[in-house]
Amino acid sequence: MAPLKEAILLSIQFPLGTVVAIATERFCRRGHVYARWRNIGIKSLVAYTLVVLAMGDSLGRNALSISAFLVLLLRFLLLVIGILIGTALQPVGLTGGIATGKSTVSSLLSTPHSSQNENVDELDDNETDFIVIDVDGIAHDILLPEKLSSDSVYCQLVAEFGREILEDDKDSKKFPFIDRRKLGDIVFRDRQKRRKLNSITHPKIIKIMLKRLLVEGLNVNSFFKTAPKRRRVVCADIPLLFEGGLPMRMLFGTIIVVTCKPELQLERLRKRNSDLSLEQCRERIASQMPVEEKSRRAHMIIRNDGNMKDLKSQVLRLKKEVASSVAGKQRGMELWWLVLGFIGLRLLW
Repeated sequence: MAPLKEAILLSIQFPLGTVVAIATERFCRRGHVYARWRNIGIKSLVAYTLVVLAMGDSLGRNALSISAFLVLLLRFLLLVIGILIGTALQPVGLTGGIATGKSTVSSLLSTPHSSQNENVDELDDNETDFIVIDVDGIAHDILLPEKLSSDSVYCQLVAEFGREILEDDKDSKKFPFIDRRKLGDIVFRDRQKRRKLNSITHPKIIKIMLKRLLVEGLNVNSFFKTAPKRRRVVCADIPLLFEGGLPMRMLFGTIIVVTCKPELQLERLRKRNSDLSLEQCRERIASQMPVEEKSRRAHMIIRNDGNMKDLKSQVLRLKKEVASSVAGKQRGMELWWLVLGFIGLRLLW
C-alpha cells in the first residue's frame, strides 16, 4: 500500500470509531418492541463494516509481512480506542429556565431510588447510578481567585469589566472574590457585555465539562476497584444548554428540560432572590430562552408546577426510562466487543 494511502487509513481510524460509536449508540436509544435484538443486529453490521474498512488492502492477502501485520494491529487499536471514547460520550443533558427547579431535579437524579420514595418496587429496574456533573458549579469555580490556574478566568474578567465587579475588600485580600450579583447586574442589562462574558467563560467551562464527562463515561475509577460494576448514566446539569448553540445540543443524545408556568417561574425567582427587584428578576428570565421553547426542543420534560411529591414521582419514572435506553439491556451488546470478535475472526480466517 502506498505510504500516503496507508497514512490516511491509519489516521482516520480513531475519529471514525468515535463518530460511528456516538451515532450508533444514539440510534439504539430509540424505543421498539424488539429493541435489544434490533440493536444487536445493527451493531453487528456496523462492527463488521468497520473491521473491513480498517483492513483495507490487507483483506485479500493470504500472508502479511511482520511490518504490515503490526500496522494492521495499530489500525485496529486506534479503531477500538475511538469506539470506547464514542461509547463513553453518551451524556444526558439536564437543563431548564432559571428558578424552574432544575437544581432540585438534579439532586433527585443523583439520589438513589430507595432514599426518595417508599414505592420503590413499582420502579425497580436493577438500579442505575446517575452521575450528575454540575456545570454551574464549574462556572463558579473558574471565578475563584484561589484557583488561578490555566482554567481560571478571574484576571480576564477583572480586566474586562473592572474592579467594580469585585466584593468589598474588607479584609484587604490580595484577590477579592468576584461578586456574581454585581457582574450579573452589568451583563443582564447589556447584550454585548453578556456575549463578551460568555466568550470568556464558555470555552473554559466546556473544556472542563468535556473532560469530566469523558472520565465519568469511561468510569476510569472502576478500573482500580474489585467491586462489581453498576450501570451508570452520566448527566450534565447545564443551565444554558440550548443557548450554547448547535454543537452543545449535538453533544447530548438525550435532553431533559425542567419547566414550569412563566408566572410561577417569576414568583419562585422573586422568593429565592428577595434582594432582586421585580425588574431585575424579569431581566434575568428574559436573558434566557423561554421555557416553552426549551420544552419544544426537549426529548423528555419534567413539569414542576406541583408539589415535591409530584416532582419526585416524575423524576423516578424518568430515571427508569433513561436508564433503560441509555444503560439498560435495550442497548444490546457493546460495539467494541463485536469489533474485537470480528477482528479475531478475520485474522484467523
